[in-house]
Amino acid sequence: MSWEFEGLFDAIRPDGDDLLAEYWRSEPTAIRVGSMGYRTRTIKAGSRLEAEIHPLFGREKEGRLRAARKNITPERQRLQNIRRAKRRLILLLEENFSPWEDIHLTLTYAGEEPSLPRVKKDIRNFLNKVKRIREKRGLSELKYIYAIGDDADERIHVHMIMNGGIDRTELEQIWGRGYANALTLQSYGGGLQGMANYLYRQNEKERLKGNRQNLKSWSGSRNLRKPKEHVSDCKMSNRRVKIIAGGFQNEAKAVMEKVYPGYSLENCAVYYSDVVDGVYIRCVMRKREVTRI
Repeated sequence: MSWEFEGLFDAIRPDGDDLLAEYWRSEPTAIRVGSMGYRTRTIKAGSRLEAEIHPLFGREKEGRLRAARKNITPERQRLQNIRRAKRRLILLLEENFSPWEDIHLTLTYAGEEPSLPRVKKDIRNFLNKVKRIREKRGLSELKYIYAIGDDADERIHVHMIMNGGIDRTELEQIWGRGYANALTLQSYGGGLQGMANYLYRQNEKERLKGNRQNLKSWSGSRNLRKPKEHVSDCKMSNRRVKIIAGGFQNEAKAVMEKVYPGYSLENCAVYYSDVVDGVYIRCVMRKREVTRI
């Protein structure tokens, strides 16, 4: 199964005492998992590791899957696209920035609210000034990701993540357009994943309404490192998939931490399809810190 079929697997097994949950409990997990092989895509970004596990189908069944994919509703596809976009942003932040080292900047405007082209020009000027300072001081090349907040209930503003090295007070003074606040990135409050979700939401309402078609959800420097990916058709056996799909978190933790030594499981979700057998599993893991004596 290629990744284009991921959207068919978006039904999470329900919990609780309702009839739907009872149906899932009455159907053996082995039937849902099937007897096919499973492919694993491992994505490493900084200390974060994501493992995406999906079934392998033959060419005949892939034809059925393509036909089924054509019937995915626009709303279902839209939600799938949003999930993918958020995950991409999370991985970029994890790969390129670090809590307690890098900076989260909030930039606002005093006086009359500017137009969107004016804001984009001001951001370019600000970044160029920061680049020149870093070059003069022999600091590493500037890396950044920013989002322009442009919802109807707020004044236009900018949230920006950039690598550290310049004093926060100095960064605030460089802006010169209004209030500016520079904070050190922290691992609390959801960490970089929470920051990624926050950036993505900055102008989500307006984009969903069809407004500001030329306003991206976020923008970033061209020198951002891409997460490392690896695909394997033998990392996850059918037996291991059945254990994880059984719904016992401790067993999923034991399996995943054995497959990925040195990492701790943060969360694991199992998705089913209303079209085909098999499961889609997505796990998020975190590299263990080495304790030095």
